[in-house]
Amino acid sequence: MLRQTPFVALLCLALLANFMLATGHDQQRLVQIGAVLLGGGLALTARRTSVADLFSGRAGNALAAFFVFGILGTLSAFSPHHAFFEVANLFLLYLLAFMAATDIAQNGQPAILRVLRCLAVMCAFYAFLFIVAYVGGLSLGIPLALDDFTTNFSNIRFYNHVQTSTLPLLVLLCCLTPRGARWRWLWLAVTVYWWMALIATNGRGTLLGTAVGCIAVAVLVRRRAVPYLRQLALTAALGLLAYVFFLTVVPDLLGAEGMRSFAYTLHRTAVDPASQRAPLWHLAAGLVAQHPWLGVGPMQFAHVTTPLHMGSHPHDWVLQIAVEWGVPALACLLVAIALGLRALLRTSARAWHDDAANQATCAALLMGGVAILVDGLVSGVLVMPQSQLAIALYLGCAVGWQRTVNPATSSVSGGVPHALGALCVGVAMTGVIVGTWAEAGARLRGDELTPAEQALNTGLYWPRLWKAGHF
Repeated sequence: MLRQTPFVALLCLALLANFMLATGHDQQRLVQIGAVLLGGGLALTARRTSVADLFSGRAGNALAAFFVFGILGTLSAFSPHHAFFEVANLFLLYLLAFMAATDIAQNGQPAILRVLRCLAVMCAFYAFLFIVAYVGGLSLGIPLALDDFTTNFSNIRFYNHVQTSTLPLLVLLCCLTPRGARWRWLWLAVTVYWWMALIATNGRGTLLGTAVGCIAVAVLVRRRAVPYLRQLALTAALGLLAYVFFLTVVPDLLGAEGMRSFAYTLHRTAVDPASQRAPLWHLAAGLVAQHPWLGVGPMQFAHVTTPLHMGSHPHDWVLQIAVEWGVPALACLLVAIALGLRALLRTSARAWHDDAANQATCAALLMGGVAILVDGLVSGVLVMPQSQLAIALYLGCAVGWQRTVNPATSSVSGGVPHALGALCVGVAMTGVIVGTWAEAGARLRGDELTPAEQALNTGLYWPRLWKAGHF
């Protein structure tokens, strides 16, 4: 896999490192920074023309305009190096996804299966951490806690953000694996655990995105999506049963305290559906009206909200782009997203109706894309390092599959010259280094915040670039 699909392997290794080795938001960010820098270096040295095709076609042109608006927004930002880091980091993540898609397109359908299996193995390793905590806690009489599900994450929601991108792919692996296959039981168990953890941790944004994604698939793909939706319903039902049995019945039988988080989720939703996000949305909408063209600057919402001591991002990706990058940049991004979703649907129409594997893949990728977009309307799925890597992996699978089924789209034309593309990559790598160099060492060592940082980050931290998100 490393030789045939190096960029896919890089994304998978970064995700695995953040699952198993990194402790908290700052170390996960450092792993992500290392991954995008290494990916940029590999892209520059790889003997391919892919870098020259980053902005090919209408969707590529829209993305190019989006990044240009972001660069212009850095010029008037309160903290230009934070602003430029945001632009450079998103660009390199897009580069990683693009190169991963090229890996998949060059290796065909078997490459997609390898990616799905690799993802499932990573999730299995992470599930093992919970199993250890579960067995050990029940043996010692320690009550189960939500943190047992989210080892190495600074916040439960950051784990849920990753589930939004990965759950549709895990269900797809179950759908593509024949019933008599040797490893099917493991893929099914991992997917069921992913559902159980999602229910237990109250991942409402992920559940909402998944539900809307299912509706979108049912409406747009129709009968061809039935096998995938059936598999999704089966694993979800098993996940709910696992939640009831392992987190309620078994602890009660052993005289330990079980979980009642599902009931708490219903109560919390009824009392405060927006979870105190309304002030952030109101502030963001006001700033969009004041700075409609270039916004306040990428990542600069974290500075504007410092007096409120609330979130360092609006918890809504549409408002986030509009307030930080400007309305024109948001329009460009929406065009690129719309063209991408349309390409997925058109590729599905070109696939043979009796090709169950490709039809299931289309349903999973469409559902995953909708789930990410909907979850991002109420969360920071576009902000946190591990979910950004997971989205890049999803995007690589989606574009790579599209080019596998419809090879004509893999030979796009109209991209920028190779030298200019390489220059963009080099500038972006420089921006990531400059934007984090002063603080990366302290974050790696886990040093205490400086008095100036502590003055801005009182009480709870609101992560953005680092865990201490306000600057």
